[in-house]
Amino acid sequence: MKGGTGRIGPRFAPVRRPPGHYAEPDMVGVRVLGAFEAQVNGVRADLGGNRQRSVLARLVAAQGRMIPVDRLIEDLWPGEAPPRALVGVRTFISNLRRALEPDRPPRAAAQVLVTAPPGYALRLPADDVDAWRFEPLVRSAGRLLAERDAAGARAAAEEALALWRGPAYAEFVELDWAAAEAARLEELLRVAVERRAEAMLELAEPGEAVPVLEAHTAAHPLREDAWRLLGLALYRTGRQGDALAALRRARAALAEDLGVDPGPALQRLEADILAQSPALDHRPTAWVAPPPAAEPPPPVPLPSRGPLVGRDAESARLARAAAAAAAGRCALAMVTGEPGAGKTALVEHAVAELAAAGWRVATGRCPETEGAPAAWPWAELLRGLAAAAPPGEPLAARLAPLLDDAAPGSDGDMTVARFRLHRAVGDYLTELAERAPLLLVLDDLHRADDETLTLLTQLPTRLRDRRVLVVATFRRTEIPDPLADALAELARHEPVRIDLGGLAGPAVAELVRSVCTTEVDAGTVAEVLRRTGGNPFFVREMARLIGSAGVAAATSAVPAGVGEVLRRRVARLPAVDQTLLRYAAVMGRDLDPEPLAAAAGQAEDTVVDAIESALISGLVLETPDGRLRFAHALVRDTLYGDLSRLRRERMHARVAAALEERDGDAAALAHHYTMARTAPDRALRYARLAAERAEARFAHRTAAALWERALAAFDAAGGAAADRLGIIAQLVRTTALSGQMIRARAIRDEGIDAARAVGDAARLAEVVTAYEVPALWSVRPYGVLAHDVVAAAEEALRALPPGDGVPRARLLTVLAYELGGEVTDRGHTASLEAVEMARRLGRPDVLAGALNGRYEQSYRYGGHPERRRIGAEMLDLAVRHGLGVHQVVAHMILMEEEAAAFRYDRADEHAAAARRLGEQYEVPSVYWLGGWYHATRQMIAGEFEEAERLCRKVVSDLARPTMWGHEDASLWLALFCLRSMQGRLAELAAEVPRERTGWRAAGLTTEADALTLAVAGRPAEARALVADPPRIRPDWSLDIHATIRGRLGIALDDPGRVAEAYALLEPFPDHLVGDRTAACTLGPVTHVLGDFAARLGRPAEAAARYRHAVEISGRAGAPHWAAAAEAALARVERR
Repeated sequence: MKGGTGRIGPRFAPVRRPPGHYAEPDMVGVRVLGAFEAQVNGVRADLGGNRQRSVLARLVAAQGRMIPVDRLIEDLWPGEAPPRALVGVRTFISNLRRALEPDRPPRAAAQVLVTAPPGYALRLPADDVDAWRFEPLVRSAGRLLAERDAAGARAAAEEALALWRGPAYAEFVELDWAAAEAARLEELLRVAVERRAEAMLELAEPGEAVPVLEAHTAAHPLREDAWRLLGLALYRTGRQGDALAALRRARAALAEDLGVDPGPALQRLEADILAQSPALDHRPTAWVAPPPAAEPPPPVPLPSRGPLVGRDAESARLARAAAAAAAGRCALAMVTGEPGAGKTALVEHAVAELAAAGWRVATGRCPETEGAPAAWPWAELLRGLAAAAPPGEPLAARLAPLLDDAAPGSDGDMTVARFRLHRAVGDYLTELAERAPLLLVLDDLHRADDETLTLLTQLPTRLRDRRVLVVATFRRTEIPDPLADALAELARHEPVRIDLGGLAGPAVAELVRSVCTTEVDAGTVAEVLRRTGGNPFFVREMARLIGSAGVAAATSAVPAGVGEVLRRRVARLPAVDQTLLRYAAVMGRDLDPEPLAAAAGQAEDTVVDAIESALISGLVLETPDGRLRFAHALVRDTLYGDLSRLRRERMHARVAAALEERDGDAAALAHHYTMARTAPDRALRYARLAAERAEARFAHRTAAALWERALAAFDAAGGAAADRLGIIAQLVRTTALSGQMIRARAIRDEGIDAARAVGDAARLAEVVTAYEVPALWSVRPYGVLAHDVVAAAEEALRALPPGDGVPRARLLTVLAYELGGEVTDRGHTASLEAVEMARRLGRPDVLAGALNGRYEQSYRYGGHPERRRIGAEMLDLAVRHGLGVHQVVAHMILMEEEAAAFRYDRADEHAAAARRLGEQYEVPSVYWLGGWYHATRQMIAGEFEEAERLCRKVVSDLARPTMWGHEDASLWLALFCLRSMQGRLAELAAEVPRERTGWRAAGLTTEADALTLAVAGRPAEARALVADPPRIRPDWSLDIHATIRGRLGIALDDPGRVAEAYALLEPFPDHLVGDRTAACTLGPVTHVLGDFAARLGRPAEAAARYRHAVEISGRAGAPHWAAAAEAALARVERR
């Protein structure tokens, strides 16, 4: 069989009837009021030996309730259970099921004796079990007497008495549970006799009641109400003397056996008889029945995780979020907590509540193990929705990459295809939400891949005004960088945050007592709370241990870790079941019986039995949609972690073979073959296939991990070095696209060395150009020239055939990027050649990349006019040809250039467009570049506190660096500019480091730190720091660096530095310092030139510069700068 579903099917769904149930179940009846027997379709069933029969009898005594398997074992083997007791119980259950449902097809659900984790239950109508029928009849007789319906009461009592054929549970009376249940039933039997007699008296039939009551009082001489009824019956038949004699016998029996006098009722009756009270001849006040016992519960399935205890407040918060969503406003809820805190249980409770209220519900679970397809939770969620509400065409075709693993990838621009897929998901969910409120659950988000998180961050905006509630769960102790980024992005949607801590004492007590089968005192509950910290999973496991091993074992012998609790539970299973669970742990969190059976070399029935044992032991649960999975990740982790490396590898190999036979998922096969280390060729093949599929879903981080796995498998298998370079190129490309730029460059460096060793020019070009990252700022460490990369690009260019070609154009673009800000002209000429060649090739994508490289060179060649032309052409090209990421870069270029020309309205429009497109095409740099732009706008306006708030928000929202630590450097530079304009620069002196490492070693930051020290009154340290002046690079930082150098010259009384800075800034009098980046500013360049001219002893020139600064400040909308320029002008004019 192929294509296992991961479900065991209907066997473990006793109440539901999915496909596989037989339509006409057998008619079953069980009798315990007398000789114990069961009948099936009118024929007495063979129930086996005494202990097997006692299993069924014990379940009858439970009245339809579930009996935990631990309690069942204890009841069957009082004292010390044999080592294989669980195997025995399972065998008994299997035999009884065959006896009670002989016509049930194999693997069909048992409908009579069912599995109800963590135990078993008997599911029969009350009328089919004599004891279950008897008790309601007795209660009914009492109720009818109270309602003065004597005829109905007599009929009910006689029907109840007719059910008795002898002593209840007679053959099991030596067992404590049976003796207690028999005593309870026989007490009800005596009550039934008395209620029938009272009904006879009410019906004026005392003569019929007398012989019944004579026999009853003889058998039970201490029952005063029976004597009362007998005395009254005798009196009403005209036998006054016999009535008094009966009461004397009652007095004697009570005195002899109990040493007490008759109660008030008998004494009052005796007095009334002696007085021949007329009240005795009239109908007496109806007998009022005592409060009836609770009805046996109907046969309903128990929730797989037990009751939701101690989470009322959290449930209420989810309910409020659902109400907001139902009102037409998309809502988010984030449920966090440590492993075992009950995140999934809380969400499952909400799922049940909302599903019952008419919501459409879908769940996607992030896989517990590596090897799942990219965006798998969304694929699972959408496939569940599509099964019930299939999308029509052409929407189905647009959703194909997520609905069909075999769907072909896109041939066009990947970012555009990705955007369209995301739009399709939003369109489909919007369509569904118009029909009914929609609940989307993403479970275990701490294991999510990049594409899963990308969709999650985009959908709230797309579904803003829809009836949608998105609930995500994750472990607060396991938040990887991609999830941190996603949470930062989602913060603007103000999600409901529910952090699950440990349960409080009362809730722990309730949970322990709901799970435990023995009485638990307050001291034991307190000890459980101390040891577990209130973690619901640990509490539940500890309670189960108390129920099976006693209070002492839980409070003294229980190991410190829950892993030991789990190991103890696993050890109780048969050896074959333990082995199968270990194979299941190797496969992952979910259990799929078919490949599990194949991997373990066991029959499917054996696997089914093992899973059932795990179900009743609480190690495995069945989800609402019928899937089987370990009850908690800790169960799977414990089983997997206990395997030795050798055994683990062998099991992975067998799992891989089983999945391969069933056309398993490529990512899972790659994972298992890699872990097995026995077939690297297969690991390579499946890793390559899975990586390509991940790229088709735009999951670049997942694809990068798979390509890395493919590379390791290739190295293990061996092969041609040239083929290895192809994998390296793919790894470089996907790593760069996922934002791991340092890692991508390191891999590229290794690939360059390998390509040179092979001597393959085409492969060398492929590796060098694999690093394709459209960017606004540098895509390499600032100020660091990668000489090997430049040399490799030149080497590949020389080796390629002459003439135009895509590899040649891309190599030239690499040179343009790598040589940005360097003194050589090679980067400039390469950029021009790349642009012209791309035009001749007619490749829009190649041309867009070449223009981006040309932009990198424009700081030295062309300036602002050239960057405006590049931005306009790139935007037109990207829009016409659907080049999504290049659209974002083009808008950011034009944002900078419009701001540099003081056209802030236009700059704002480009910033908004870049932000919108950046969200669609998942370009992370747009958030922080746009954030710096808005912060700079506040600096220009003189709103320094707001500017600082925005700067810090950019970094905090980003959550982690994405490019060379530029984010930290940018925050430092922004604060430097702010403090400079506020006159508070000395405050930063404490942050100047002694060691110059990382970005703090760059020339710009070194001189800025020196200026900070000088302003703080530490000139000697400042001079020492810049004894060897760093080079000012002709790139985006030139005007900022030159300004800092000149101001440092003023602070250190070094006119040479001032003159050098003046010469560098003189070509840009109409601009603001920093407008090449739009990320920070130090005010008008012309004001800086005025300061430098004044220091150099040229007051007239300084005055002219200050007057110009007033004009520029007005164009910038910066009155505080204008005021500063006017003050400087006044000072220079007074000299």
